[in-house]
Amino acid sequence: MVSTDSLLHPTDVKSSLIQAALGEIPLDLVLSGGTVVDVYSGTTFEADVAIYRDRIVGIGRYDGVDCKRRLDVSSRYLIPGLIDAHMHIESTMLTPRALAEILIPRGVTTILADPHEIANVMGVKGIQLLLLIAEEAPLRVFVQVPSRVPTAPGLEDTGASLGIAETQKLLNLEGAVSLGELNFQHVLSLGREYLEKISLAESASKLVNGHMPGLSGRELNACLAAGLRDDHECVTQGEALEKLRRGCAVMVREGTSERNLEDILAGIECKLADTRGLLFCTDDKHPSDILREGHIDFNVRKAIEIGIDPIKAIQMATINTATHFRLDHEIGVLAPGRKADVVVVEDVRTLQVSAVVFDGQLVYREGRMLYSAKTPEVPEWALKTVRVSPDLSEEDLVIKVPDGTSEALVRVINLIPGQIINRETREWVKATDGFLASDPSRDLLHIAVVDRHRATRQVGKAFVRGFGLTEGAIASSVAHDHHNIVVVGVSPADMLCAVKHLAETGGGFVAVRSGKVLAELVLPLGGLISLQSADDVVDSLDKLNETVMRELGCSLESPFMQLEFVTLPTVPELGLTNRGLVNATKFEPVEPVISVR
Repeated sequence: MVSTDSLLHPTDVKSSLIQAALGEIPLDLVLSGGTVVDVYSGTTFEADVAIYRDRIVGIGRYDGVDCKRRLDVSSRYLIPGLIDAHMHIESTMLTPRALAEILIPRGVTTILADPHEIANVMGVKGIQLLLLIAEEAPLRVFVQVPSRVPTAPGLEDTGASLGIAETQKLLNLEGAVSLGELNFQHVLSLGREYLEKISLAESASKLVNGHMPGLSGRELNACLAAGLRDDHECVTQGEALEKLRRGCAVMVREGTSERNLEDILAGIECKLADTRGLLFCTDDKHPSDILREGHIDFNVRKAIEIGIDPIKAIQMATINTATHFRLDHEIGVLAPGRKADVVVVEDVRTLQVSAVVFDGQLVYREGRMLYSAKTPEVPEWALKTVRVSPDLSEEDLVIKVPDGTSEALVRVINLIPGQIINRETREWVKATDGFLASDPSRDLLHIAVVDRHRATRQVGKAFVRGFGLTEGAIASSVAHDHHNIVVVGVSPADMLCAVKHLAETGGGFVAVRSGKVLAELVLPLGGLISLQSADDVVDSLDKLNETVMRELGCSLESPFMQLEFVTLPTVPELGLTNRGLVNATKFEPVEPVISVR
């Protein structure tokens, strides 16, 4: 949403704010009789909140002042709009508009997003497009500029890359607040490009976000000395405390698969006199989980349930994040001069939302969205990013072996249900007519990653165990972080059918059997994002998962979530890209076939 204040001279804006605060001109909205949760002082008190245009102009008594609208919020609490300190919009598979429709009713008014998924597909213009779409949504979106596109140079091919020049351009965007999560390996190896990006961010007065799972001791000191200022990868309280004691803010994550809040926060108030360094984030959270349990409001509720003081929990979702990212002059607190992002809740423990004011406008009340955003207009180039070679064949998707081979010893990617890591094992598989064959009786399936950015026949191939398919194939154009097409199947013919179908629809998830599409979720924007509502996306994905389990024999409840992470060449032990199989511990390519006989 674009403020009308941008059309006025700054001096005129200031004059009108002063007059409104003094009660000399009519206010736009007064929230009267509520209890203000003051995250600045950590206290609560009864007061009216007076709003003019997009700003709070007064906290106090405004019962006798002329206003266009007065909302009685007596016996309710007023809190600042909640903030997600780190997330990936693309993981929700929703446009910012559709995302706002499920975040606003949960009191979330601001997200700090690292759009590295769409950047891997479309680069700078993909990020700019996402921000352009976000302007029409009742949601404040700040950018954490992706620092590592591609994630694994030399081991994968992407649709775009963000070098020094692109990073500089993005850091200069009005909504840029930081350089996005930077792998500690790039820092400790003295990677010159990454160190230069840190310097660029610091020169632009932006923070640098860290990606430092398990880092401790001198290595942690080294990364913080280089400029990394926070981390969202902590999984234990000990790890979080060490980072806090080194001046590193800790984003406590509660997403779909990574749920670290209880392990970090249980009993932590006994060990910390000050919780300002604790922030809340989701990182990656699917819309079904947001609809079922909530978003940052869920983090707050869960923290309170395990013993965190309610006001401190709300601070972790508001002022702590705003202060860390140097945004507290605008958001994160209910105070005169700040943006009018106000959430009215029944009580501070359940955070049951009754009304939301965003940018000075009442956008949600008693179960109804009051703001209708335009349907996003997406350019054709952003809907045609899945390009597959017309000459791609079944043989391209499976492993070829020398003539006369009867069987081969291969590396197998073994899935761990509910986790993105996997284990490498070795198995003998049979060969037929010069190609290795799947063996569904042992849950040994073909897996291939097909180049979808350049339409070449470059395909990485391997074997995978854990999907449990007895027939058919499933495929996805969401494949972290390079987002080529990943396909798993029993039949090479069905695998090829699935790949070509994704190219025709612009991307998404699909299940195929005997050459026919059984179910799908279309994600045409960059092959990553739907143009539908959250309810429609969740419904389609639920039906797709049910079909894969019922019709294809899959043993996983969320097969596509597991599928999209098998392709990460940075998560142990094996990752598959369009260039081939990668040992993710050593960051080096390995052959899928060890020996033949």
